[in-house]
Amino acid sequence: MNIIVVDDEASALATFLVTVVNDTRVDYKFFQKDPREAVTYTKLNPVDAAFLDINMPVMNGVDLAEELIKANPSIKIVFITGYSYEKSLIEKRLGDHLLGFAYKPFEYEVLNRYIQMVYCQASKPDVFFHCFGSFDLFVNGRALDFYSNKSKELLALLVVYRGSILTMDDAICHLWPEKNIDLAKRLYRDAIWKLRKLLIENGLLYLVSFSRGKLVLLPEYARADYWDFLDKKCTTHPKEFLKNYDWSLEYQNQFVEP
Repeated sequence: MNIIVVDDEASALATFLVTVVNDTRVDYKFFQKDPREAVTYTKLNPVDAAFLDINMPVMNGVDLAEELIKANPSIKIVFITGYSYEKSLIEKRLGDHLLGFAYKPFEYEVLNRYIQMVYCQASKPDVFFHCFGSFDLFVNGRALDFYSNKSKELLALLVVYRGSILTMDDAICHLWPEKNIDLAKRLYRDAIWKLRKLLIENGLLYLVSFSRGKLVLLPEYARADYWDFLDKKCTTHPKEFLKNYDWSLEYQNQFVEP
């Protein structure tokens, strides 16, 4: 995976370097003095994504992004900035090329998530959630081994939520309904830690957005037989759904044959 980083601040480039220097998947090129050199480089080299500052003296980042897209129509753009901008206006100019914003001071997890997203699109692993019968996560046809049953069940619940926010309270109500609240919160945090560890080790951290008290699965990076059913892509009627999880009974009415 090849990325470029363009920022006139040396400190920002140094921080970014800490994120990518030990990542063997990433080849990188930094530009500081003249953003236009990044356009020339992109014309001559395969670049999967550009991480761009917006407020630069020679050329602003949005104009630079448009030039990079002309040079490489498949490139993805992430803005690294200390300022807040109207995302909808930038989306109109850049369309699907825009992945998002990483705000300064950088958080390692945010930068790493965007790198994971770019890596996913560059390498395109096949991620599939099997929900009818027992739940499993397959990557390129291989079922992953989870560190705990509850971390696996938590991911299954996220699949059911399909891009909607899963709060800590909702997760506890589904997975630990009979535990006292203090114990349930500890079990929730443990399940999150083990789920994150699994995703990181398999290069899949981009699948789930982790924030304080909230989780979101990003369905655009995966497939699921359950989603195919909801989208009426199934040719046969499912007989079982997440059969190992009691809370799945709440969703059984979706599968009643007409």
